[in-house]
Amino acid sequence: MKRLTLPNGLRVVVEEERSRPVASVAVHYDVGFRAEERSGLAHLFEHLMFQGSQDRDGDHFQQVESIGGFCNASTRQDYTDFYTVVPAEAVDRAIAVEAARMRAPKITERAVRAQTEVIREEILGKLRKPYGGFPWPHLSPVLFRDFANAHDGYGDHTALLDVTVDDCADFFTRHYGPGNAVLTITGDVGTDEVLDVVAQTFGQLPASPAPERVSRWEPEPVGRVEGEHVDPMAPLPAFAIGHRVPDPATGFGTHFAFSAVAAVLTGGNRPRLRERLRRETGHTVTFSARMGLFDLLDARDPDMWILTAIHPQELPAEQVLAAVDAELDSIARFGPTLEELGRRRTSWTNAHHRAMDEPAQRIRALGRFELLFGDAGAVNLLPGLCAAVTAEDVAKAASSLQADSRALLTLIPGAAR
Repeated sequence: MKRLTLPNGLRVVVEEERSRPVASVAVHYDVGFRAEERSGLAHLFEHLMFQGSQDRDGDHFQQVESIGGFCNASTRQDYTDFYTVVPAEAVDRAIAVEAARMRAPKITERAVRAQTEVIREEILGKLRKPYGGFPWPHLSPVLFRDFANAHDGYGDHTALLDVTVDDCADFFTRHYGPGNAVLTITGDVGTDEVLDVVAQTFGQLPASPAPERVSRWEPEPVGRVEGEHVDPMAPLPAFAIGHRVPDPATGFGTHFAFSAVAAVLTGGNRPRLRERLRRETGHTVTFSARMGLFDLLDARDPDMWILTAIHPQELPAEQVLAAVDAELDSIARFGPTLEELGRRRTSWTNAHHRAMDEPAQRIRALGRFELLFGDAGAVNLLPGLCAAVTAEDVAKAASSLQADSRALLTLIPGAAR
């Protein structure tokens, strides 16, 4: 793996991986929805980047598909990533296409209005499904108070109605320059040849100052904070709890410990919470839990640990919450069993290796770790960090998930209104 920074500020990561005749190209921009001034602007601009570039015919999808590839993108708290997988012989063209839209994306009034409507349909599509949009984005404003952390980054159609071409051009100028991005290339490529192409394309872009990075930290809640969300489509009540977690920059292992707590409570064939409530009440409760609003090590500080439960109407939420706290207390006092911890390690490591065998997933992980944490190579260290987590580490993580510092979001089925 080779890492370097071009004179214009663009960080570049190239990794040769010759197991198959494909190549991947990704650009991660250091801007996510926590940097936007109005709800959904970062998501809207992600869509606009697929309109293509001013100096090339066709939208971005058409240009990539014409060379036999596929592409996609996502907007997260602290970054927006664009990724493409192509036949290895087309990597130079994929790089050129990506550089062209960094140079001059095609932003028009018609595109802004059309993509605003696309986002509106995405939002409505989620709302038309039971538990759509649960717990995100409704849990964030319960746990957080600052707009950057609390607002709906997926998008508020009303807030986007008066977005102008000038607003989008300003967003591009501030956030989409080479000095605010990481270019990652992996696959059946030669490092020197690829860097020559990068120098002829991205290297010709003018330098631009990267925005000053702003800390999004805010004080943790004092006492339990609560909110409600009505879901007309949901057949059963539910709740979600959110807890703040330590800054990942202080050590990735801590986040693996929180992830292990989630797995012990809700994962495997006999998860603790489901079995406890079935034994004590005879009811089946559907649980899920995870470390991170979206994924493990997917954001800078602050991030959250999340647990959700969908339960029968006749089983009170407080009784389910009591079971959650009892199991958290048990893990905090006695730790997970060796079997539970070993199962978690095996499950996560297998899932990680499967993901890293997928070109799109690998390149996204490399670019993300370079952007967020300054080291793309850390991706290769993750299985070792997971294996190093001890029962004591998991117990310590569980002990911090206290009821007096959590956000509780209660979902009320529409029929209950």
